Amino acid sequence: MSAAEPSPPTRLPHLLMVITVLIVAANLRPAITVVGPLIERIGEDTGLGPAALGLLGAIPALGFGVVALFVAALGRRWGLERTIFVSLLLLGVGTALRSLPLGGFSLFAGTVILSAAIGVGNVLVPAVVKRDFPARVPVMTGLYTAVLVGCAAIASGSAVPVAAATGWEFTLGISAIFALISAALWGVRLGTPRRRGASPRPAAGAASRPELGSTDAPEHHDASPAAPDAGAAPAAHDSTEGLDPAPRDDVGSLPEAPAPGALGRSMWRSAVAWQVTAYFALQSGIFYLMLTWFPAIQTSHGVTDAAAGFWLGAYQAIGILASLVTGPIMQRAADQRAVIVALAGIMFFGVLGIILLPSAMPVWALVVGFASGGNLLAGLTLISMRARTAGEAGRLSGMAQGVGYLLAAVGPLLAGSLFELSGSWSLVLWIIAGAVVVMALVGLLAGRRVDVL
Repeated sequence: MSAAEPSPPTRLPHLLMVITVLIVAANLRPAITVVGPLIERIGEDTGLGPAALGLLGAIPALGFGVVALFVAALGRRWGLERTIFVSLLLLGVGTALRSLPLGGFSLFAGTVILSAAIGVGNVLVPAVVKRDFPARVPVMTGLYTAVLVGCAAIASGSAVPVAAATGWEFTLGISAIFALISAALWGVRLGTPRRRGASPRPAAGAASRPELGSTDAPEHHDASPAAPDAGAAPAAHDSTEGLDPAPRDDVGSLPEAPAPGALGRSMWRSAVAWQVTAYFALQSGIFYLMLTWFPAIQTSHGVTDAAAGFWLGAYQAIGILASLVTGPIMQRAADQRAVIVALAGIMFFGVLGIILLPSAMPVWALVVGFASGGNLLAGLTLISMRARTAGEAGRLSGMAQGVGYLLAAVGPLLAGSLFELSGSWSLVLWIIAGAVVVMALVGLLAGRRVDVL
């Protein structure tokens, strides 16, 4: 490693760093996606109507949004590793509580707890990726998005047959076991000290800024009369001294030296930050609406419960392909605008297909699912790519996911209420089509190669 290159952020083997990130990603959706295929059965057994079930589907997005507004501060105080570790423990507790046969109380209380826990991972994993894999953000984001949607698809696709054999309460609680095992595996990062001193990415347009995907650090010119020998190891230097409230041996903390020109600037006053937030809100709102109600939309056209659950799983599983294809393209592209518009076009075509030719529902499930998986990857990638440092990524992630998920929670609630009033899903689907158009327009702004601060 040359003297100009930043040190790796931890002393863990590179492969183990990748695996632990993917383990967290595997926990970020199954506890939520298992609900959609069972929602009508839950309503029948509990007496909850479409509006109440819509609220149940909206709680995850609401929880994500509320938690995202302050979780970056927790990451700075406790460190990324410790905060994520605690969130995995809470995820196990909340998922187990939701499965207890205590009626509506355990169902809603458990959902609130597990949603808050998942919200922590939603915000902090992009910061971990930015910190640990700064030269491969789109590709690494694609990998963990593929794992995320793959595990989500397994949960959806297996929900109905598992519930038929064991009951829906047990089915809702299965993922608690995996969350607790994952917490133990993530624990290998605890107590592993970070190597300090990595330089933040220079500002957009700076002459020293490396090309996207390059592993070469920018050249530094030392104006001192006695520059160190080129072959000597660089002196240890803590660029966060005076800024980090946590002890120096804190594991994976977010604070770092501000990027050039960013000192004192508010994320909430950045037009780019609001563009990223709007894009994230729209793609999340569409996803959670479909996640909650797509099985019901299918059964309204004569599809069986088991088949509807299977195609909801396929809707998410095809997102794995979207993540693996879209990630490398975004890594090589000059900016993200073309990819975002292409994904929006695919989704618009699929939604129109559901409206105009519902007999081909399996085809449209795959088309819309591919676009949805790509949109999620694009939203997460925008957070990391518009930020110059891991600290900025954490702040932007908190804002985009906080506001974005709070707005996204309107989707399942609105859809359930509109269906209860009209008895049809047509209006809901046309609203989705309109939201896709707006998402494409916002993406043209958020996808430009500019820095958030």
